[in-house]
Amino acid sequence: METWSIIQPPPGTFETPMVDVSTITRKFLDIPYASQSSSQKLDIYLPKEGEGPFPTLIFIHGGAFLFGNKQDTQLLQALDGINRGYAVVSVEYRLATEAKFPAGLFDVKAAIRFLRAHAAEYKLDPNRFASCGDSAGGYYVVMAAATQNNPAFEDLSMGWAEYSSAVSAVVSWFGCFDMLRIRQTVPADSPLADPNFPDIDKALLGAPSTDIEGLMYFTNPINFITSDFPPIYVTHGTADVIVSVEQSLLLAEKLKAVLPAEKYEVEILEGFNHGGFEMRWNEKEYIDKTFTFLDRFMK
Repeated sequence: METWSIIQPPPGTFETPMVDVSTITRKFLDIPYASQSSSQKLDIYLPKEGEGPFPTLIFIHGGAFLFGNKQDTQLLQALDGINRGYAVVSVEYRLATEAKFPAGLFDVKAAIRFLRAHAAEYKLDPNRFASCGDSAGGYYVVMAAATQNNPAFEDLSMGWAEYSSAVSAVVSWFGCFDMLRIRQTVPADSPLADPNFPDIDKALLGAPSTDIEGLMYFTNPINFITSDFPPIYVTHGTADVIVSVEQSLLLAEKLKAVLPAEKYEVEILEGFNHGGFEMRWNEKEYIDKTFTFLDRFMK
């Protein structure tokens, strides 16, 4: 079994704790998947044994679209996949501080196409790709799956245009799915309710969502989910102070309307907070839930 530890940031800084992956035996780090930005890199981690090709879990980190890193502690739950027979990929993408929507979405899809194009080189099974993400990453994986292979939501000039950006399964942890309602559903004690906190939709889109309501239709994945959406596992906590659980309940309503029951699972956890505020997400019981679902469609 592969193991890893946490690198704590220096005291008094605002840096995020990182996962120390130095002990992981088989890995490929900082692989560029496109050339528009130095942010467009990914890391690949393989199981300790076996020649593959491995089912592949592609992780997209969160961070309010403004923060986050492909090696920070958000990776912990997905990274356990290498102990369960999965290759795990962690993708860095352009944050909203660098480029506005849909740049991050284009990056996620370009990364998937790159991985499919180079699957043999990295021992990946191109027919068994799943995506997972937390918070903003949860948004991106659902949005990418809802619009997969839709040319209006994909910049094929970034490379690997002959390859698909489709995935076979999706996992969303405490994601957001309706930008128009994200502020309306934020709890009063949330850091996002602080007027000094960056306006997420303005940072992501370049303007407050209320000023561009017509365009907002095209940012909301719920509007594009149809009966061919891949199997999905969604989980969220009722005590989330960053992204209200209502966001995942809205997604659940859409899934129920268009998918058969065996293709989706929505688990609402009583008393669970958002990501970094709630360490129980990284307990084995909850990691097992994710991979129990994935194994049904990936193995």
